[in-house]
Amino acid sequence: MIDGILGWSSVGIIKLQKADALFYWGRTQESAAILRELVQPSRSLADRLGGFERLGLVLLAQDDYSEAKRSFEAAAALRPTRSVAFSGLSELRLRQGLLPGQALAYAEQALKKHRSELSERFSSEHLAGIRGNQAWALALLGHAAESQQAIELGAREIDPKHKPELAGFHWRAGMAMLAIEKPSSAAAHFRRASQLDPEGYYGGLATQQLRQHSLDVGHPGESS
Repeated sequence: MIDGILGWSSVGIIKLQKADALFYWGRTQESAAILRELVQPSRSLADRLGGFERLGLVLLAQDDYSEAKRSFEAAAALRPTRSVAFSGLSELRLRQGLLPGQALAYAEQALKKHRSELSERFSSEHLAGIRGNQAWALALLGHAAESQQAIELGAREIDPKHKPELAGFHWRAGMAMLAIEKPSSAAAHFRRASQLDPEGYYGGLATQQLRQHSLDVGHPGESS
């Protein structure tokens, strides 16, 4: 359907939607090609902003952390009131396994910006990443109860109809539970992500964790 529209329209939002669809499907090379076009100086501010925000996530998926950082920083420079780049910088630190305190600070900045930015305030689209990253960072810092609270808040706040992002939330929640050594809770989140997004990017990440940590079978007697 999107390809049909692209045949007669070059509207940036349609290209961003296609890049999103490819990213969620795990086809990051194709997504990146579209986004690199949109971040060119000749494009509109809206195209460049959306392009840099999404390109950062795609580059994270490709483990290209230095370029992901530059992309998120470019997005933040274009519009520092938006949350997406700051949530992305939080996830960058989490994936690198570096500076969980800084990761938490970025996640909490993102949450504040989400609440104050008019274009985001009435949408829960970005809360999945923000709350998931917040929980993951808190867990790495040893704040188990606060991490659980962030997960519970996220589960109430995010849009249950956006399955790829919901799967991403559960993958991040699973990573948080691993950090506080609650493998059965981690397995429950990873399985939920895999069920929500069986052929997609976040579902694939969750399935990898289940296999890597032999989490297909829960641990009896452990509370969640």
